[in-house]
Amino acid sequence: MISEIVRYNKEILGLNRRNQEYVRPFNSASSKEIADNKIFTKRLLKKELIQTPEVYKLIRTKKQLQFLDWESLPKSFVIKPNQGTGGNGIIVFYGKKKGKMEWIRPNGTTMNQRDILLHIENILEGRFSMGSRNDIAIIEERIKTDPLLKQYSYRGVPDIRIICFNQVPVMAMLRLPTKKSNGTANLHSGAICTGIDIGTGITTYSMHMKPNSLLSDTYELIDSTVDLLENKPLSGIQIPFWNDLLEIALKCQKASGLGYIGVDIALDAEKGPVVFEINARPGLGIQVANQAGLRWRLEKIKDVKIKSIKHGIRVAKNLFGGEIEESIEAISGRKVLNITEKVYIYDKSADLAKLEKYKDTKRELVKATMDTGILTSRIDSKLANRIGYIQAHKYFTKFGIPQKFNNFTDAQAYIDTNGKEICLNSDIKRLAKIVEDGEIKIRPVFSIPIKISDKIVITDFVSTQSSDSLYPITIGRSDLTGYLIDTSNTF
Repeated sequence: MISEIVRYNKEILGLNRRNQEYVRPFNSASSKEIADNKIFTKRLLKKELIQTPEVYKLIRTKKQLQFLDWESLPKSFVIKPNQGTGGNGIIVFYGKKKGKMEWIRPNGTTMNQRDILLHIENILEGRFSMGSRNDIAIIEERIKTDPLLKQYSYRGVPDIRIICFNQVPVMAMLRLPTKKSNGTANLHSGAICTGIDIGTGITTYSMHMKPNSLLSDTYELIDSTVDLLENKPLSGIQIPFWNDLLEIALKCQKASGLGYIGVDIALDAEKGPVVFEINARPGLGIQVANQAGLRWRLEKIKDVKIKSIKHGIRVAKNLFGGEIEESIEAISGRKVLNITEKVYIYDKSADLAKLEKYKDTKRELVKATMDTGILTSRIDSKLANRIGYIQAHKYFTKFGIPQKFNNFTDAQAYIDTNGKEICLNSDIKRLAKIVEDGEIKIRPVFSIPIKISDKIVITDFVSTQSSDSLYPITIGRSDLTGYLIDTSNTF
């Protein structure tokens, strides 16, 4: 036990070592200036086509406050200091009282015009900025949280922090707002911090600040959310867009010139990944949430020559990820699938009652890709024909359905008018509107049994004719409930 504690302590990165060995040598003064200034960061990332929250207003002087157009402010927005640190000074408003100039905070309290003006004045006077220097107040859009992560946070916007060094993602965590943190993802304010396995993008251990502790910055490990009507397990959450998030973090590092960086990214329900800020001195609590030390990871890649962003991601996944699959399955009770899996798809003539019992049932073994970016699973029309749906396709094509539609409204109107007759064919369950090869189309949906990970399920497949698909089957998120996706072998 003692040797284990000694080993763990040697792996931990402390504040002084972080500053002396990584922040000072690898982060230049000019790079730190960019990271410490949210306006500079937004301008830089915009040039790299990296999304950041939209800025509604910049307030530089108290005189500007006299002319603030309150009517132009949306119902939900965020106020933050330009050079704030540690999440201090950030206020989130998620709604507005009807008929009143009062905006609602995540904990249910409200702030009127006078309250907001006083807070902005405090920002301008440097109350929340580094070195207490005069600052600029930013009023920007409030991100509409991705539906998956929204289930785990109390009203505010969760974000993902990824620490990168030498163009390699080293460690990551998910930060979830709580009632105590007032909708911010600030750990010191009471947000939950959940470790993320670099290889898979799946959450592992979680912690938050100990309530009613006599000591400041005292944390405890937890296994479920707090403040919600139904507290949910925090281990085993598959973070959406995981490979995209790793790539964005490395692009931010390259653009900023920071050798050691923390990148905070939120997931917007409509826009996808949006970068909140970059940090030249990311905190060290991430080590507790991951139950792993940063020090040995940083030393491991210090002298590695990274050729590209994809190479950096590959190195990260090989060195620091993919080692906890069995633990994740045990904790979450969900099976982990690879990004591509071999699945059995059964012939239309197969007897559903005998699928489990007879190995000679007509079926085909094919490669399938898992894609949580689409809702309904898809099957290549050639494969569908081979397993018995050729007559259904002939029946579908005889209606002379337009090859493409200008928009989804027109496509739905066509389905409303003609769908009932087209679906008279017993094999066509319904019609679906999809984007295929960049065009909006209407395609038939078939219900087909498949066997994935030793489990047979009846799956709705949209029959497609896409020229872009590398695999004959794509499994969408409606059929991935109960599974987690291991993205570590993507590249």
